[in-house]
Amino acid sequence: MTCDVKFCATLTIRYMNKLLMQSFHDYIAGQIPPPSKGLIAMRSFHITPDRGMSVCYFDTNENLNAAFPSMKESQQSVAAKFEAKTDAQKAVTSSQSDFGVC
Repeated sequence: MTCDVKFCATLTIRYMNKLLMQSFHDYIAGQIPPPSKGLIAMRSFHITPDRGMSVCYFDTNENLNAAFPSMKESQQSVAAKFEAKTDAQKAVTSSQSDFGVC
């Protein structure tokens, strides 16, 4: 199966104090900004009790590049409020390695 290439931002967070995770979730629920131009989907994951990750899918590399600085800045702001370390990176899906639902 060959899938269309997607342009992504991966956002990760690791809480130094895992007890703050619920406070973070409550905060984000009330602070979600409008979607960035070209954002077509976002999936968020709990990895361990103190770690999470979101993958944001964009329609074009240009829209990803335009949105990325504010996404990274938002991650850094959250890290300061919730005793966390964050990372933001850009990625491109591999159409040769994708399988399942695309």
